[in-house]
Amino acid sequence: MSSKSAGVFITGVDTGVGKTVIAGAVSATLRARGLRVGVMKPAQTGSPRSTDGELCGDALYLARMSGCESAPDVVNPYCLREPLSPYHSAMKEGIALDPDKIVEAYRALSANHDIVIVEGAGGIFTPFTRDMTMGGLARILNLPVIIATHPYLGHINHTSMTALAANSLGLDVMGIIFSRWKNDPCAEPDAKLIEEMAGAAVLGLLPFIEDANDAESVTAAFQASVDVDALLRRLTSAASNERRKAIDEKDKRYIWHPFTQMKDWLNEPATVIESGQGVTLRDMDGKEYLDAFSSYWCNIHGHGEPRLARALTRQMGKIAHSTFLGYSNIPAVEFAEELIQSTPDGLTRVFYSDDGSTAVEAAIKMSYQYWRQVEPGSKRRRFLSLSSAYHGDTVGAMSVGGIELYHSTFRDLLMDVEFAPAPYCYRCPMGLKRDDCALACAKAVEDKLSQGAGTFCAMIIEPLVQCPAGIITAPDGYLKRVADACAKNGVLLIADEVATGFGRTGSMFACQLESVAPDIMAVSKSITSGTMPFAATLATEKVFGAFLGDYAERKTFFHGHTYTGNQLGAALALESLRLIKERDIVGQVNEKAEAIRPALESLREMKHVGDVRSRGLIIGVELVKDKASKEPYPWEDKIGARVCQEAKLRGLMARPLGGVIPLFPAPSAKTAEIMKMAAILRDSIIAVTGE
Repeated sequence: MSSKSAGVFITGVDTGVGKTVIAGAVSATLRARGLRVGVMKPAQTGSPRSTDGELCGDALYLARMSGCESAPDVVNPYCLREPLSPYHSAMKEGIALDPDKIVEAYRALSANHDIVIVEGAGGIFTPFTRDMTMGGLARILNLPVIIATHPYLGHINHTSMTALAANSLGLDVMGIIFSRWKNDPCAEPDAKLIEEMAGAAVLGLLPFIEDANDAESVTAAFQASVDVDALLRRLTSAASNERRKAIDEKDKRYIWHPFTQMKDWLNEPATVIESGQGVTLRDMDGKEYLDAFSSYWCNIHGHGEPRLARALTRQMGKIAHSTFLGYSNIPAVEFAEELIQSTPDGLTRVFYSDDGSTAVEAAIKMSYQYWRQVEPGSKRRRFLSLSSAYHGDTVGAMSVGGIELYHSTFRDLLMDVEFAPAPYCYRCPMGLKRDDCALACAKAVEDKLSQGAGTFCAMIIEPLVQCPAGIITAPDGYLKRVADACAKNGVLLIADEVATGFGRTGSMFACQLESVAPDIMAVSKSITSGTMPFAATLATEKVFGAFLGDYAERKTFFHGHTYTGNQLGAALALESLRLIKERDIVGQVNEKAEAIRPALESLREMKHVGDVRSRGLIIGVELVKDKASKEPYPWEDKIGARVCQEAKLRGLMARPLGGVIPLFPAPSAKTAEIMKMAAILRDSIIAVTGE
């Protein structure tokens, strides 16, 4: 949806519970209050449309109750013969239901009405398509829900389960309305208990109505038995700008955003993300953006992945967190086993932490203590890293970072680290050309390791892609030579796969593309597909063995975090890894990377694009003031920020790295969606640079 409009999605605890009557009653009542009411029955089953194409069945009833005169294919986009779920009924007719058709119909209705009432088919989990339930349809329409229920035996259970299902899909439950859809005796519903169990307000009990086709009597009964004022408040609040304004004001009053110049932030309206579906983000105004940033390089399976939601709910029902210090838990153990099976050969042990920085911090301390224990009196106290490296923001992780913008302020706090030239072929720090350089940057690493023999604990590297540095992609063979040099000089190799791991580069882990087996590896970001903070540092049995000893020897790795091995994070990581394998995410990345190659070449040809670099679906577009000389734009021109701001206006969420614009889509993104991201970026570059 492109904008937020007043509307509500009416679902039921089951089919045949008076959902249509409630939808009609809401429509008629709001109409009586002077509102222009639009109605929609997205998919009607068991009632084929008449031969003249006019409305029939529930859709006709809703149109009459509301006075809505919109075209039949807008009010009822799909009318199906079989009395089954929309998905199964459509399958019998050989029809593929298209959610986009529903979205367009809703847009047409909202453009011409004050409010739109959408009645779903069956309940929240009734299949609309093979991959989308009716609740999922409500989600893409960005609508709160009203739960229609009955007061008969079983209603507490069914109502609570429906509310729980709605919550699991991220739907706001506006209220619960009971309906005596049959004229049978029943007990008065225990509204207070139901509200506590369902977490939503009970708005009233609609009595049995003899003639539900009489709009006047239905309206009178509804107004007499349902809290219409509360309903209206909820409807208008859902579409109001007041909450957005309040959140914006509170953000500016209380929040300090990372990597953000707050002076600029305080003077600009905030974009507040409220929900997401697939690779689309939606802000509080209802505006949608393609997520070209994977929500900071985390999302793999798309926002709103139901299997991850179920994994979270299932684990939350068992336990959310218990200490990992001296105790264990099931999801952490099961994930460790599956993770080890997917990582480069030789890694056998998993140490858990919270995020990429803490995973790297653990790796640094682990490698340092390793040498203290295997080589008493060791002179190995230094680390080797690459210029332009970024490994996180804790003190140890900053020490091995080489981006002056981020790290120079804190140099007096940091360890002494040696830096080798980055493999930045477009702007070679050694002044050489890629075709005839003989990998001089790898030779520089070899020389430093050789010259500092016996003094380095470890070398840390972002395998194949230095992401925060500007998506700097190493030439083929570079990583392997670096790994071999570490092995030759007895230096531990730490692979920081925080950004590159879990299929992003076209292999499960970037190291595997050059058959490199590190001694220690740090992973995070995509580990849970961005659903929970979680991280791991993996080590070989050789490293792990150095920490084994008698209690009195104090060889223990005295390092950890409160949330180490957190059950929720581990359960989500396990489910995400299983999805990666089941859906062949690695294969998808390679196929999509090949499919979008023409779009990347088109970007490369632009006057102010100096270079386009990519590994798998990690892409960097470097902007330059002059293409021939590779002259960059001055920092004060904020070229990357301006292009990303223009892209946001066009519906693309991206974040610059200076003059480099990363395209870092979720691997689950459709090829057409990635192509659209590239097209919007192209248009945005033209709009800012003039050509």
